Amino acid sequence: MRVQDQPAYILHHRAFRDTSQILEVITPDYGRLSLMSRGSRGAKSRLKSILQPFRPLIVSWSGKGEMPTLTGAEPQTVKTITLTGKALPSAFYVNELIIKLLHKHDVHESVYRLYESVIRLLADKHEIEPILRLFEKQLLEELGFGLNLSVNAETGEAVLSDDEYAYYLEHGPVAISSVHDESYILKLSGKSLIDLDENTLDNIQSLKDAKRLMRVVLNYYLEGKPIKSRELFR
Repeated sequence: MRVQDQPAYILHHRAFRDTSQILEVITPDYGRLSLMSRGSRGAKSRLKSILQPFRPLIVSWSGKGEMPTLTGAEPQTVKTITLTGKALPSAFYVNELIIKLLHKHDVHESVYRLYESVIRLLADKHEIEPILRLFEKQLLEELGFGLNLSVNAETGEAVLSDDEYAYYLEHGPVAISSVHDESYILKLSGKSLIDLDENTLDNIQSLKDAKRLMRVVLNYYLEGKPIKSRELFR
């Protein structure tokens, strides 16, 4: 199989033998896949400076099996993405989440577009915490794990801003006044749930609650696997 001129971003790369490397890339039409890049770590390789994370690329590959061979790569003719300060470890965190949650060869063009959007927001020096929380929420939605944030899972009524709720995994919020067990994962205000649902995390408490909720939910879907890039923040 030959694929020509596919937009892509490198999510991760690791050395292979003396001068080659294995690339984990995300593309709009082929999802996430691994590519063998032969000789691209060599001192004289034209690709050495091109094959970098967070750089919009156009790539080509050929071959069968789980790891076809990269046959070409060049930068996209778009604005260069520059990540500095806390935006850089945040972008590595985004990459790691996609690698761990998006199965290889599952095609989700919307995930590619979401990735492209969040990397540019980080590069443009927007507030980092709201960007990451909304990315986490939207990634889960695109992968079929969307959260119920707006409806009382017990009554079917709309979540009320002034009420307090117990949140149950894969179920949603239930008014704390009607809860008689301790199996919920945490308590959240209705306002925090509504703000996260409406993508308006400009309230400090709502942002803190969103982080608490997403941390527990992601740990559940990652089956407890640690996220190594969090160490970069420390």
